[in-house]
Amino acid sequence: MKKRWSIHLFYKQHIQALFVLFVLAITILSVPFSYQLKHRNDSVQLGASFSTKYAQELGIDWRRAYLSLLDEVGVKRLRLMSYWDLGEPANNQYVFDDLDWQIDQASRRGVDVTLALGQRQPRWPECHVPAWVSELDEEAARSELLHYINEVVRRYRDQPSIVSYQVENEAANSLFGHCPDYDPDFLTSEIELVKSLDPSATVITNVSNQSGTPLKGPVKSADAVGFSIYKRAHFEAFGKQNGWSFWYVPSQWHSARAAIVEGFIGKDTFIHELQAEPWGPEATVNLSIEEQNKTMDPEQLRSIVEFAKQTGMKEAYLWGAEWWYWRLTEFNDDILWETVKDIYSESE
Repeated sequence: MKKRWSIHLFYKQHIQALFVLFVLAITILSVPFSYQLKHRNDSVQLGASFSTKYAQELGIDWRRAYLSLLDEVGVKRLRLMSYWDLGEPANNQYVFDDLDWQIDQASRRGVDVTLALGQRQPRWPECHVPAWVSELDEEAARSELLHYINEVVRRYRDQPSIVSYQVENEAANSLFGHCPDYDPDFLTSEIELVKSLDPSATVITNVSNQSGTPLKGPVKSADAVGFSIYKRAHFEAFGKQNGWSFWYVPSQWHSARAAIVEGFIGKDTFIHELQAEPWGPEATVNLSIEEQNKTMDPEQLRSIVEFAKQTGMKEAYLWGAEWWYWRLTEFNDDILWETVKDIYSESE
């Protein structure tokens, strides 16, 4: 009798455990679907990042490319860069002519601008630090960086196009770029400085590709969190060049990340960097058309935009505008350009 009771208790306990696991699994799985359902009626808003440095690397006229992006493609939301090495090539000597022009052109057209700030901003080598800073110790370099951020925000905060600032780019990403070690306390001080200088603007922090769900530290000081999403990448690992695909990652994964950030700390989330250009075994400027098409072509571009919409995050900034124009002007290939024109027209 005792043995029978023990067996009964054993099965009862396991059934209870299985039931708890079942309920937990259903709860976890419901998170991304609930997020997508909640945001299903949000309007889709597409923007684009633009880098004068990358345009020059590709050998295109960056001003023509920029105006074509605004006037032909019809982009209404931009992420622009205030590269430290370009803005302050010598200590306390500022050169803002090119950035002034970009922001002025955006303001004339009613385009909203997110302005990247700090030493780590989009495009290789990620951290764009003036040569003269290398002669300073860490404390002095940080003081100079805060001073530069102060100059930039004060210069542009009254421009009607400036609606938000991104403070550092993927600051915690230690796997990519040539940058100092990540210090969350210093990032917090940068964010707080920007908020004190322009209280009306949204201040953004962001995280890298497939992982990262910030719930503490600097994100608490920011107003919104941006995610980067890539689907095809080629990078070095274990001493070898490897192609890597993230197409297997479902949209619900990013929805879950967004839901956690939104639910636990009440921050808005969006896609601040959506892959819309190749990531091959070497710099894109050196890749053949065939090699470029392996990791990005019109079909893949449309697919990743649809993927972004499925996440429920209805604001996404496409990454690769300079490349679209390069293909159009250097290769007389208008397929990508016409594709993105259609994509943007369909989103408005």
